[in-house]
Amino acid sequence: MAGFARRNMFIREESLVNLWLFIIVNTTILALLINILSLHYGMSDVAPHLLYIPVVIAAYWYPSRGPVFAVVIAALYLGIVWFFAGGAIDDVMAASIKCYVLIGVAVVVSSLATHMRKNEVKYRGIFDNSEAGVGLIDRATLAIAEANDRFAAILGIGREELTRGSFTDLWMDEDQKKEFFRILDSPGVVENVETRFRSKDGFRWVLVSAGKLPDNQFVCTIVDITGRKKAEEALLIREHAISSSINAIAILDLSYNATYVNQSLVKMMGYYHDKDVLGKSLIQLASAPQVFEELRDSVQKNGSWFGEMVLLKYDRTPFYALLWANLVRDERGNPLCIMTSFIDVTDSKQMEVVKRKALEQIEKNIEQFAILGDHIRNPLAVIVGLSSLTPGEITDKIILQAREIDRIVTQLDMGWIESEKVRDFIKRYYMVGVQEIAGREAAEKKRESRYFPARL
Repeated sequence: MAGFARRNMFIREESLVNLWLFIIVNTTILALLINILSLHYGMSDVAPHLLYIPVVIAAYWYPSRGPVFAVVIAALYLGIVWFFAGGAIDDVMAASIKCYVLIGVAVVVSSLATHMRKNEVKYRGIFDNSEAGVGLIDRATLAIAEANDRFAAILGIGREELTRGSFTDLWMDEDQKKEFFRILDSPGVVENVETRFRSKDGFRWVLVSAGKLPDNQFVCTIVDITGRKKAEEALLIREHAISSSINAIAILDLSYNATYVNQSLVKMMGYYHDKDVLGKSLIQLASAPQVFEELRDSVQKNGSWFGEMVLLKYDRTPFYALLWANLVRDERGNPLCIMTSFIDVTDSKQMEVVKRKALEQIEKNIEQFAILGDHIRNPLAVIVGLSSLTPGEITDKIILQAREIDRIVTQLDMGWIESEKVRDFIKRYYMVGVQEIAGREAAEKKRESRYFPARL
């Protein structure tokens, strides 16, 4: 589309140059014919000035060849004067002065035209190659007289289609459009108005600037900020997600000073406002410096650390927290900051202590049951032995009851083994004393095959 527009512009300019070449040739012939007739009839005062017309036109449209063209015209004019004056010195001298002036005018116009062309090329290059979209708008009709490729590319609309439309049709927010023209008509300069312009795919966020020009026109520049707006919206969403997260989150600089904390962390630490935490170092919040050193070394070597740390609340009360720290890097791998998240595990730690105490009590009870069984069997064996010394009906009844007591004690022993299984189940599934289970399981088989005293 841009190449097609440039080709059309080149064709129009070439046609215009060819037209002026036709005009130069015809005006030159006409001016020379008039000068021939004037010299023929003896009226040579006005006719020479007609030669300025083709010379000025030629010097303007062909700056590099304008002086040469003027020299040729001057030579032809001197030749005509010489012919009609019959070689009269006065007439030739007067004609020579006119020729010098004619050449001087051509040189001046050519230099001015060359300078103007250079400026035109320079500003045309700025106009066409600018990263900002640039358009010229007629203030009276609000028609887009001209727009560069970037203007068209931002909106996804062809340059030809743009020039057929109105500048006001691009605006999506009516109030901002009215404010734009109010400022443009008063001070005459509008700077960086953030708004939405219609485009082929819906709309684009743009920064609009404008300034008045002569001939009731104004120049308008637009800069596409759609990507920036989307990034700002995404950043706002992420910031809201972090700030409203139930997880405590903090962002630390590379010196481990807090640069951002969300409300969950502020409440967890017992502070009243995030400003009370910002600027504090993580080592100030931790009660165990050696754990902080471990964290810092791990982040430096591995880029992350996960573990348990004891932190201090605002009132210096310690609490347990699971901390996950990650080093954030840019696209080149340079470290930017440290992202940390905290989970308060104080309640679970306290619960673990309670469960451990309960398990210890269970273990004591089991040991007491085992000792009690042995204590019961020892006097029971004595009773049976003594009863065996005096056989009789009473002795048989005593031995029968002793065997019943032995059976009951045996059931207590089996219950002891089952209680140990319950204890190991609690250790395994409630994460209390898990490291002891392996040893207990190895000893369990021995206990199950334990020899009970022979029934009496």
